[in-house]
Amino acid sequence: MQDTDHDDHIHDPLLKVAHKFEYYVILVLVGTVGVITLLAMARLFFGIYDAVFVSWDVKNYHAVQVLFGMVMTVLIALEFGNSILRHIREHSTIIQAREVILIGMMAVVRKVMIIDLSVASPWQIAALGAVAVSLASAYWFMRDD
Repeated sequence: MQDTDHDDHIHDPLLKVAHKFEYYVILVLVGTVGVITLLAMARLFFGIYDAVFVSWDVKNYHAVQVLFGMVMTVLIALEFGNSILRHIREHSTIIQAREVILIGMMAVVRKVMIIDLSVASPWQIAALGAVAVSLASAYWFMRDD
């Protein structure tokens, strides 16, 4: 990780302190997301082991849904960590709204993949659809022309 020497062009001492604070908060977030990603990977490996070697049932499609949900959780964590690291490399402390929207879209896709349609109410499914359309619309409005 790079030091915060890029803040030398800022002459206001309060802004310098704010940028340093934001930088260290981002470093803590990177570490936290890294730990969460490792825990999600461990959970995925244990889930795969359990599904394949302990309780394998060809008719149990729910187990496959759960495993894909775990994979999506790892991908979401990786994308979130990558977006934070990108901002450290670019000396920026502002996470772009477009990236947050894309990560939100991944979370909605994950939820759609693991939802149990026999238990979910029509309102839950409609709400997921509304969230997906809202996120897609927001992303479309923020596009670069």
